[in-house]
Amino acid sequence: MKKFFRYLLYIVAAFVGFLLAMNLFVPVYVFDEPQPFHGEYLLNPYQDIDSTYWKCCNFHGHTRQYGGVTNGRANGNIVYDSMYRMFGYDHVGISDYNKVNSYEDGRDPGFIPGYEHGYNVWKIHQVCLGTKKVRRIDYFFYQTLSHKQHMLNKLGEQNRVVAVAHPSFVDGGYKVRDMKYLSNYKIMEVLNGFVNSPEHWDMALSNGHLVYLIADDDTHDVLKVNDIALKITYLNAKDNDAEQLYDALLSGKAVGVHFKLDREEAMDDKVARFKRDIPYLNSAKLDGDDFTVSVTKRLKNVKFIGQDGIILKEEKHEKTDTIFTASYQIQPTDQYVRTVLTFFDNSTMWLNPVTRHESPDIVKQRLDNISYLWTAVLWLIYLGLIFLIIKLIRRIS
Repeated sequence: MKKFFRYLLYIVAAFVGFLLAMNLFVPVYVFDEPQPFHGEYLLNPYQDIDSTYWKCCNFHGHTRQYGGVTNGRANGNIVYDSMYRMFGYDHVGISDYNKVNSYEDGRDPGFIPGYEHGYNVWKIHQVCLGTKKVRRIDYFFYQTLSHKQHMLNKLGEQNRVVAVAHPSFVDGGYKVRDMKYLSNYKIMEVLNGFVNSPEHWDMALSNGHLVYLIADDDTHDVLKVNDIALKITYLNAKDNDAEQLYDALLSGKAVGVHFKLDREEAMDDKVARFKRDIPYLNSAKLDGDDFTVSVTKRLKNVKFIGQDGIILKEEKHEKTDTIFTASYQIQPTDQYVRTVLTFFDNSTMWLNPVTRHESPDIVKQRLDNISYLWTAVLWLIYLGLIFLIIKLIRRIS
């Protein structure tokens, strides 16, 4: 019996040691101070859009995998696909945990291989699109800023697009202050079926990170009205073609819609309401410093939001009003301006920001630098501690 417990101790120690090793042996990063957006050139991602080309997309959702262990066990591939097609989605994306699901390949002309990376305690996850290789490694325990930056860097090498997933989902995961320094990612899941993350987005934008939005259901049961067609990404692309979808995502030609939820509504009724009431962006144009937004539904409320999440201008309308446009004159002190539109059914539309730059040749800032000295010092300390723990275990056993 003593020998059995000794071997069990070895197995448990080896497993915990493996998880710890992944967490510990990560480079230490030091970060430059960020530079907020500045300059005379205003970048408007919507300046030349064609309003007849919107593609309805979801990139984050789960199907039954790993024998139903992961959350998503109610969604078979066929059911998942057919439910989204019923709503009229152009692009149906599947992002199973740490696994590329190829079911849509051949069914969706815009098929994009992707997955949700992460199985750590704090739900520090990423939606990976255009996947070349699934990264199996994750940092299971507490993550420092260095852990988060290192993972973004590694995922960026293996995927066309890396989106920070539901950053405000768990307190202790991606912290708002993290977004001041994290770089080398292109998209943030600002709207998610479980939670929205405007504070994280404003922190990134206020510190000069040109990060565009994505909106996803994060579906786990497509047969529930509260789990499908809630948070929608509309991409301005002529065709449902992967390259065009990538281009629209990365160039900011996207809007996020938070569609009003009625938990008592039957699914067929929701489908009909979705097809009837979903709002579309007609245009969002700059004329000098004047920024004007036009939509297909009457506006109840409009907020133009700037650095640090401050409301620069707000417009409120009555039910008797028939207002479809809103304008804001961008001030020389405005580093960026993003827009949130609310309609009378309380659905909302979120636009990507207009940002300031020195020229049309945009260079996205990188703040991360590996400190090889501190990395070497910490790794030596870790190795010393591991050696002492092994000696202690051997003495006890």
